[in-house]
Amino acid sequence: MGSRNDPAFTYEAASQMAKTLRAAGINHNFAPVIDVNTNPDNPVIGGIGRSFSADPAIVTEQAAAFIRAHHDQGITTTLKHFPGHGSSRDDSHEGFVDVTETWQPLELEPYRSLIAQGLADAVMTAHVFNGKLDPDTVATLSKPIITGILREEMGFDGVVFSDDMQMGAIADNYGFEDAVVGTVAAGVDVVTVGNNLKYEPDVAARIIDLLAAAVADGRLSEQRIDDSYRRIMALKARWANGL
Repeated sequence: MGSRNDPAFTYEAASQMAKTLRAAGINHNFAPVIDVNTNPDNPVIGGIGRSFSADPAIVTEQAAAFIRAHHDQGITTTLKHFPGHGSSRDDSHEGFVDVTETWQPLELEPYRSLIAQGLADAVMTAHVFNGKLDPDTVATLSKPIITGILREEMGFDGVVFSDDMQMGAIADNYGFEDAVVGTVAAGVDVVTVGNNLKYEPDVAARIIDLLAAAVADGRLSEQRIDDSYRRIMALKARWANGL
């Protein structure tokens, strides 16, 4: 889609994708990737064809066509991976990824534009360390990045999903409890677990128990949980009402 750079073609291709999802009973797509292709050799983005373009304006235009096609089929979408994974030299599925020296502010432009256009249903975090934005932790666990930049600076009040919390960038560097509580404290609404990198049959119940304990001992406020509940229910209401 990005190589053709034809929004009409992208709309039609995305429409077929959205129709397939709808027929399967799926109402939300963890796409499009709006990472800017600043490193074409990136092993998890550019190197495997996951970025529309190295030009943030083209990324934005292509993503907008993709999203509108999904909306017309009653499917909501997710912008990812915030605040930008396109410049990385490593794969966050495998381990710690530092983009401090490669990341550029232009990687935020597609988010800013799509949010302003009202096309951002949800956003997914990146498990990347970006010392330019937070010198202490990866974006998924970063309140300055999730709450500060995405919510306060860009004005996004929709659902934020974490990327898969079993990925190596998290699992190999943070304790599970610290990661779960930390991502919610940062402003994430849904703790996402693919549960296929490592199968844990009780993982959802464990997460619920960890969050309940964090509220009980004051690490998380009830208001922080209520805010996420409100956003999640607003997204579900859109599905119920056909967007």
